[in-house]
Amino acid sequence: MNKLQNEFFQMAVPAALESQRATGVPASITLAQAILESGWGQTGLAKKAFNFFGIKTAHHVAPDSYIELPTHEVINGHTVVQMADFARYASAQDSFKAHALLLAQASRYAPAMAVRTSPAKFAAAIQKCGYSTNPNYAQGLMRLVTEFDLTQYDQLPSDMDPSLGTTRNAPPASPAAKEQAA
Repeated sequence: MNKLQNEFFQMAVPAALESQRATGVPASITLAQAILESGWGQTGLAKKAFNFFGIKTAHHVAPDSYIELPTHEVINGHTVVQMADFARYASAQDSFKAHALLLAQASRYAPAMAVRTSPAKFAAAIQKCGYSTNPNYAQGLMRLVTEFDLTQYDQLPSDMDPSLGTTRNAPPASPAAKEQAA
């Protein structure tokens, strides 16, 4: 793992764990989506708007609540570039929270939340529910989950304290911490 990836995980793992504790969205998929959608936090969208998930929005009255950028969409099997309005966040943590709330509360993602204990089924479900127009989105997520052993961050419902919305155990170490310990 390189320095950029280590720094990304140091920022993203705590946010993904908190999102999972609050909503049940698997941390492994949250991390894979953040990597894939933000290019390890290096896209203009991530750098300019703290949007790590490509979350779009409608024009708002406040011009600082969104950013307009080109995006690649797959329409009728062809990739096209379109301008789109993306949500702007005050911090990376706000982006992770908004992502988790979107998946946990939007009715279109209910089928994914029903299979949230299986990262592969969850990835397939969010693709089927329309999260991305990329026909290989779920495969890309699962490639990242496998390559970076992201399921180590998933917490099963039995690990969660329902009264507090937190886990009973301490969160696992980041990949960077594991490398330093080795």
